[in-house]
Amino acid sequence: MEKTILNDVYIADTFKKRFLGYMFQKKPKYDAILIKPCNSIHTFFMKFPIDVIFLNEEMKIVKKIENLQPSKIVFPVKSSVMVMEFKTGSFKNMGNVGDEVLGTVIKYK
Repeated sequence: MEKTILNDVYIADTFKKRFLGYMFQKKPKYDAILIKPCNSIHTFFMKFPIDVIFLNEEMKIVKKIENLQPSKIVFPVKSSVMVMEFKTGSFKNMGNVGDEVLGTVIKYK
């Protein structure tokens, strides 16, 4: 079963875009931010919590964090090469560890 869940994904693939992410914003502008390359994140200077998935090279979810609050650090996640950050509450329709993310589609097992 496949389910489209995202329409507006911001690709953060330069140093500046990766560094800024959602920092200093009052609320999320996008359905998600895809940060690559990336295997750890922080939420310093953020004004809202986020949901986060860490992805490996095969675009499979290796770790999920729900409701990550501002001013936190997530240390490097083994085998993660990119991260997707979402508005809190996005995981109602999100896959699980081991599921594959394809663009704006999550393919469920």
